[in-house]
Amino acid sequence: MALPNNMPTCPCCAFILSSGDGALSSLPWNQDRDGSGLCFSAAPQPVETTTNAIIDPVEAWEKIRAIGRGGEYKHENSVLLVDSHGHPQLRREAQYDAGSSSEQPSSVVSLACAVAPPDWEDVIAYSSHEYILPALGVHPWYLNEIMETSASDAILSEDCLEEYLDWGWLDDLEAKLLEHPNLLVGEIGLCKMAKFVREFPKEKGGKATAMALQKMVFRRQFELAARFQRPVTVHCVNAHGIMMDIFKDIYENAKSSPAASENDGEDELKRRLRRAFPPAIAMHSFTGTAHHCNELLLFEREIISPGSTQRGGNRRRNKKRETETRHEDSDSDNPIFYFGFSHAVNHLMCTSEKARKKGGEAVRAIPSERLLVESDVHNPSDVALGTAGAASYAANVRGLSLEEIVTTTTTNGLRFLRSVGRPQ
Repeated sequence: MALPNNMPTCPCCAFILSSGDGALSSLPWNQDRDGSGLCFSAAPQPVETTTNAIIDPVEAWEKIRAIGRGGEYKHENSVLLVDSHGHPQLRREAQYDAGSSSEQPSSVVSLACAVAPPDWEDVIAYSSHEYILPALGVHPWYLNEIMETSASDAILSEDCLEEYLDWGWLDDLEAKLLEHPNLLVGEIGLCKMAKFVREFPKEKGGKATAMALQKMVFRRQFELAARFQRPVTVHCVNAHGIMMDIFKDIYENAKSSPAASENDGEDELKRRLRRAFPPAIAMHSFTGTAHHCNELLLFEREIISPGSTQRGGNRRRNKKRETETRHEDSDSDNPIFYFGFSHAVNHLMCTSEKARKKGGEAVRAIPSERLLVESDVHNPSDVALGTAGAASYAANVRGLSLEEIVTTTTTNGLRFLRSVGRPQ
């Protein structure tokens, strides 16, 4: 495919940014009104509306391929799915029966996410295709990879936690972001269930110290992503309150920034608040509740339109009213928060009736323009099947056809991946 003159030359940044001739010419996007860039067309409404049961990922993938062959996008390499999160570069044992295919098909656009500095170069190498984007970061499970070796026997204290981390990795991440203009940040996050937290030595502060280290590492990466205006993919397990406290602190710091002046108008405040956050935030394999989803959407409204959630005084809102108003003052064409779901985590790992009920309520609470599907797999041969399984799961829970979920999440996934540097 002939790339535009302004395309970066590094392999990982060859991700498609325009709809020219070639392998990905069938991407569902249109030229914008002034012709200066690209915007996504609304997801076409599928003809079929029959609800699917949760089907085997192999069968789901075959159905999706059949939809592609018979639908609007008939090019042999048309984009059929967008996998918004996975780790195929790790090349661990395959989870699904992929048949004869051992590599990721080009009809699945994907985001390959690092877990720690030792696999960053593997992610860059794996992403040397126009249908794969890389994301680099430190996963909350792998903080041992960035601990200062001289601190292994030291007693950690809240006052000097920074001294027990080797911060060279953060400098390396910044250098990579400078080198690769389409590089995302991830997987980053917070996880109370991480082995790093559960087994952190009690004599060094135990779980409290481990979580303090997680918070520090997460925030540094999150703020770096905001500075470079790169989307992030976030892992958050049993730590929603901690994450919200960090977000609110970033918000308040931006609101009262030393750079602010008495002459700043409302537009300048909005710009400053918006740029304090990454252009898009994908909550990966979201295991929060419907309430957590609503809380994030209300917080987004506050970022985009400061004070909007307090307007009308302190009158209490019931849950129905909160749901109806959570999109007011938000930009539904360019959301900040997205919510991804995977077959591996949200279906296979949720075995109890209570967990599946809570998960289903969360999936149904997600506005359609923010819904993502992801493979969250560790082998290239699993990318298509894992993502197809996620689409089947989402279709079943939301009571929609597989075709409709695929169409919607493909549009959303491409929008998320192309949100690099979006806010002004």
